[in-house]
Amino acid sequence: MGKKFSAERLASLRRMRMARRLFKKQPLFAYSLMHEAYPDYTHAQFLDDLRYRRPPKKRKGKNGIQKYGRYCRMEELLLRYRQDGNIAHALQAQKLRERMAKPYRVRVTIGSCRLEYGFSPLVPIAHIEYLVETLARCSTEQEADRLVQEFRETAHIS
Repeated sequence: MGKKFSAERLASLRRMRMARRLFKKQPLFAYSLMHEAYPDYTHAQFLDDLRYRRPPKKRKGKNGIQKYGRYCRMEELLLRYRQDGNIAHALQAQKLRERMAKPYRVRVTIGSCRLEYGFSPLVPIAHIEYLVETLARCSTEQEADRLVQEFRETAHIS
């Protein structure tokens, strides 16, 4: 099974557990209670019993870039670049990375009128592309404004 602990080692483990349990329940009186239970118990031993024996777990930080709408497209382009080696895909991915947190700017020309709309960078790029396609078919400003208003109300729903 493994190596058995010596009696001395088991006694020190029990003492350590008792010190930690008392310190959790009564932090002000834990040392005095331990000193009563173990007459030759020192304050240095008490502090040593309370210290952590293992280093803390290293936690992996979240990648904050994943929340942006351009992220998935950037990953797709990088995957395509790795598969076929086409440098154009890597350059497109680099442009998306540079503009990752910038808001989308959609420009629409209807007749002689030019309209510009801004959208959150958290909206997926596919939704923005679909909106651009539908806006291109609009014939009046009111129709375009109505479409944009509907889009803004439902853009956060995936």
